[in-house]
Amino acid sequence: MNMEQAESPLVIKTQLFAAMGFDNFINPYTMSLVTFAVIFILMALAKRNPKLVPTGAQNFIEMVIEFVQGMAESLVGKHAAFFFPLFYTLFMFIFFADLMGLIPGSVSPTSRIDVNLGMALIVFLSTHYWGIKEKGLKYFEHFLPPKLPTNSPNFLLNLLMIVIQGALLILMPIIHVIGELVKPVSLTLRLFGNMMAKEKLLAVLALLITVFWAMDPAMKPVAAFPFILRVMIVILGVFVCFVQAFVFMLLAMVYIGGAVQSHEGHDEHGEDHGHAAA
Repeated sequence: MNMEQAESPLVIKTQLFAAMGFDNFINPYTMSLVTFAVIFILMALAKRNPKLVPTGAQNFIEMVIEFVQGMAESLVGKHAAFFFPLFYTLFMFIFFADLMGLIPGSVSPTSRIDVNLGMALIVFLSTHYWGIKEKGLKYFEHFLPPKLPTNSPNFLLNLLMIVIQGALLILMPIIHVIGELVKPVSLTLRLFGNMMAKEKLLAVLALLITVFWAMDPAMKPVAAFPFILRVMIVILGVFVCFVQAFVFMLLAMVYIGGAVQSHEGHDEHGEDHGHAAA
């Protein structure tokens, strides 16, 4: 066995997805469909016979819902209920897609850039679309620099402030645009890098097992070490899968929450002052 074979998934020849460039049935596209099927089955089981004291699938789904709702309410505010389906779907899909890579012979869809980029673009477009929809043209105010004071009795100081203001009007929108474009790239590469590293490590350990096992009989017991390490990596990988799904969902909440509710606190304080004055 070589490194390429260790990294390759279980080969099931098919022409079903040949037009998409997939000769093997085990590919990111089919594993994405399997991931969604697993999620739907879990949700169906959770709803089939609901209990007052949840167990099994119902307990798991309810824990995830409460977890996502709690995070969304603190980061997205009054819009949490509206965006909950997006955050819940992102978390569940990424978590179970990551887990697919821990199954021998399978692949993790999130170890591919195109899958991760698709989710990152959904977050990116949702952020700006709903930010503009919620605030109108005022949404773009955060791309502009704050207004500098120019009412000083010193003429040279006022002139300096005007020059600095003009420079900031040119530089800050460019910097903000670059910062916004970096966000989907960061979301994509963070998830891709972690999942790819996990699959590479598991492949290396599988390769070491076969190498040591093929050597002299005295070296065969050494194969137990990469085998045990591989089992430990798989167990740790479950936690890593959760962390990566959590981080992606958390950043999505931060980006969207910042776009749709940046002035909520100010408005609420204004309302409080109005009530106090009344």
